[in-house]
Amino acid sequence: MSEREGPSSSGSEGPDKDKNRTPSQPVPAGSRNASYYASEPIQFRVRGSTITGASPPKFVTLEDIMKAAHGMQNMALAHEIAVDKDFKLEPFEPPDNSYQKLVKETMHKAYFDILREQLNSDPPEYKQALVLLEDVKQGLFSILLPRHVRIREMIEEVLDTDFIKQQAENNSLDFHKYAKFVMDLMAKLAAPARDEMIQNISTLTDTVDVFRAILETLEVLKLDLANTLIAMIRPHVQQESVQYERTKFDEMLKLSEDGLQHTREWLKRHIDKTGLSIPVTDQVVIRNITAQTLAKAYLELLEWDGSKEYPETVALDAPRFAELGTQVYRLICVASLLLASPSCSSDPETTARHKQSLKDKIIIIVDDASNDIELRAVLPSVAEEVILVTDQLLENVNQQPLTSETKELIRTQITSLADPEHRVREIVRQRVFEFLKIILVCAGGSRQIPVGLSALSRELTSISGTLLRYVMHNKAVFTNYYMDIIAEELSRN
Repeated sequence: MSEREGPSSSGSEGPDKDKNRTPSQPVPAGSRNASYYASEPIQFRVRGSTITGASPPKFVTLEDIMKAAHGMQNMALAHEIAVDKDFKLEPFEPPDNSYQKLVKETMHKAYFDILREQLNSDPPEYKQALVLLEDVKQGLFSILLPRHVRIREMIEEVLDTDFIKQQAENNSLDFHKYAKFVMDLMAKLAAPARDEMIQNISTLTDTVDVFRAILETLEVLKLDLANTLIAMIRPHVQQESVQYERTKFDEMLKLSEDGLQHTREWLKRHIDKTGLSIPVTDQVVIRNITAQTLAKAYLELLEWDGSKEYPETVALDAPRFAELGTQVYRLICVASLLLASPSCSSDPETTARHKQSLKDKIIIIVDDASNDIELRAVLPSVAEEVILVTDQLLENVNQQPLTSETKELIRTQITSLADPEHRVREIVRQRVFEFLKIILVCAGGSRQIPVGLSALSRELTSISGTLLRYVMHNKAVFTNYYMDIIAEELSRN
């Protein structure tokens, strides 16, 4: 929202007001004087987050966001806001040809058709117009922060329901005056990026079209508000969510026979007792072993074996680690393909540009692959792209094009990378995971990109940063449990 007024909030609309407004509870299409919001799902789709899991998507309301900020009643939502820096909301739009979309379009068309019909009657009728102005009033309230007391009073004063009814009864309702007031207020409250949208409303001449655009713009501003609020509350949620999640997990443990069974099995697989004199009681040694054990355990989550039970302490992050694991898989594949591709120039700068161009094209193709079966299907396309880009390079440096034999050799080399045990893939995977392990053990810091992965340094850095963020939050919540489990295991003779 705008720096001119700061972000907006749902203001006067309490959590109970809209909680029953869902797509499955529309006002009948034939209803007269229905509210614009009656059939509207007061929800937003989560974007850039793994809270959605699988289909159908997860939706949240503004009230959910505020509760997560102030009361932490929703642990999953609070966790998402705290951990995912890209957590955002986008408008909920029902799928095309769906019943929900049909209801929404029908209701909005009926709403404005009734308004137009009544205004064009002789004499004009203002029943729907009164509903319209009340909807606009509530829409304005929905983009105010609690501190906007004076603005709220001004809205109440200008859009006074009783006075507007009197004007309607006297056939003196001035829509232009109210439209200008609303547009001026929206321009004051909205972010500068919305100025053009609001200015475009002033170019409309039809009263119904003007107020339709006003209501649609208010919906956009409400979404802006939600994402601004998320950015504002994230530091607070991050601070509070660690203790909150720990408390909730403690409560869960009290109700379960062994709420750490799968976590214990997960960690025990990665404890390295080589060279240790058992039992181990030195706390410094236990902390060091815990750091090494956790680093390997977290990396296992990136290649999780679905036949195993997922650790309880990372259950909220299961989709997130799975998605990151897919990114790691694709990075390994792309790096392997680059290493298997020919380099036909002795000039380092030309070679670097060639690798960058080839990398960008391979990433697009491999983006459809998340496992070896899907990878095998796209490798022939990768091979042809490698051949095409290499031939273009040779032409640019005035060298002979690839021979048929060389092209066939490239195809063979590329398609052979479908084998997960291919030597190049094994080496690349080892280097990637060793790099990620160092990042986790040392909690970040500056690290040299492994040999052969320089072309993918940006992608590797992004993945390692994201992984570290997930891990640091998880460790902040559960480290005490992890150390107890590992200390207990190291104490056994």
